Amino acid sequence: MIKLNLIFLFLTIGVFAQENKIDSSIRKQIEDYNTDFAVALVENNKNTVLKSYTEQSVLMPEHSKQRVGKKPIAAFYEQWLSQAKVNSFQKSIVDLQDFGDYILEIGNFTENLHLKDLKPYTYAGKYMVLWKKVSKNKMTIAAEIWGASSYFDDRFIPEIDDSEVPPTKESTSSDKLISEVIERNGSIKNLVQNRLGAEHAKMFMSDAMYLTYYTPILSGEKDITAYFTEHEKPGTLKIEQISIQTSGVIVAKKAIIEFGFYNVDWRDGTNHGNVKGKSINIWKRNDKGELMLFRQMVNHD
Repeated sequence: MIKLNLIFLFLTIGVFAQENKIDSSIRKQIEDYNTDFAVALVENNKNTVLKSYTEQSVLMPEHSKQRVGKKPIAAFYEQWLSQAKVNSFQKSIVDLQDFGDYILEIGNFTENLHLKDLKPYTYAGKYMVLWKKVSKNKMTIAAEIWGASSYFDDRFIPEIDDSEVPPTKESTSSDKLISEVIERNGSIKNLVQNRLGAEHAKMFMSDAMYLTYYTPILSGEKDITAYFTEHEKPGTLKIEQISIQTSGVIVAKKAIIEFGFYNVDWRDGTNHGNVKGKSINIWKRNDKGELMLFRQMVNHD
């Protein structure tokens, strides 16, 4: 009996490892892209910067609105590179996940840039890129999001004009799966508004990663629970209004990928404000069949 149990254990471990194994050629494609992208930023080569984006690509820059399609994305980089001299740029991959027809890349970045009349600045943070497999040797960017790993003064990065970017629209699909995602977001909304951080953390899988604004990558149940317990604890801060909406969903072979956006009115004594932002949410089912967050990244507009 013990022998059979050990065989089952090894088989389970083997299947798990196989599911998460990334083909070396895919890793090399991503690493080569990251190298080429870094050189293109430094050399202000916009054609190379834009080469992996398509008309369906979703770009979610920090402190700027979501943009969809090659022309709006090109306009973002045009503004960025016209205001800043990029002296160096580097990405380091932390995690790669194969969802069958999509690859999720998570990592850290460092961008050394210089705006006119300001001292050089190191913009450091984390990022998430969703790659779409087009063929064996080609992938395109389905979605991308990034954000700083600590609070920063954004006057040191380019000021982006979003006035021509249309507002993000909520998905109107009645698909059962999308409705299930929306229902889970409704649960998160209630937990945030009622300051139940420890319960919010239970919406994540035990091996989840959470990439939120102004913090390093949070990995695993312990880090994520500690963050939400502190960030959403009861106190003087009140959430007067919160909306969490879905703008689109991709059903991959091994995950459900949601593009989301949020709007929050908060008050703390005499201080109050409004925060808008966006997210890429990777959902998987637990052993009970419930949708759980496996990977998530959010940033502010």
